[in-house]
Amino acid sequence: MFGKHLVNRGLLSEDQLIEALEAQEKSHLFFGRVAYEMKLITLDHVMQILELQRHKPLHFGELAIELGVLDASQVAAVLAKQRDSHTPLGQLLASLGMLDPETLDRELARYHESQDAPEQSEPEQIPKQECA
Repeated sequence: MFGKHLVNRGLLSEDQLIEALEAQEKSHLFFGRVAYEMKLITLDHVMQILELQRHKPLHFGELAIELGVLDASQVAAVLAKQRDSHTPLGQLLASLGMLDPETLDRELARYHESQDAPEQSEPEQIPKQECA
């Protein structure tokens, strides 16, 4: 995780990381809101599904399909839009003034390099030759 990388490198405190992750969570758009903004469902549908969720522990999209309000392709479209609306952690860290853009770019590159590097395995042990 990029945030843990920054903490390990001493560029961010654990408290700053938690603050940024909380801000990221607050910026998350809920499925019902995204579907409503895409004009796929009405406000009445949103309210109906939210009420059902109080009694049935299912995802919003699953209940929308069950009620015939959305089909599977529409749920997939909403999920894609919801995923695209996610604010990247690095962008949040920069906007909160926790990292300057140059450090962010450098550390993102370093992080991706470390993720792409093959795992270093233990060197192969060469068996000792027995003395005769």
